[in-house]
Amino acid sequence: MAKKIVAGLAAALFLSGTAFAKTDPQTGEKHHSKLKGAVVGGAAGAVVGGKKGAAVGAGAGALYQHHKNKKAEKAARKSQ
Repeated sequence: MAKKIVAGLAAALFLSGTAFAKTDPQTGEKHHSKLKGAVVGGAAGAVVGGKKGAAVGAGAGALYQHHKNKKAEKAARKSQ
C-alpha cells in the first residue's frame, strides 16, 4: 500500500513539472531539478526493486536530470 502511495505522489510530482522548477529570469530557460529526478527515480525504483531499487532509482534520476541540465547548457552556448 505504501509503495502505491509513494508512486502516486511521485507521478503527480513528475506530471506537475512545477514543484521544483527553476527558471532563469534573464534567459527564461528552465533548470531541471536533480532533487525532482531523485524523488521520481526513487519512487519508481521502490516499486520495482524495494529499498535497494529505491536507492539505485534515486541515483539514476538525479544523474538523468544532471544530464538534461548539461545538454540544455550546451544547446544554449551553441545557439549564441
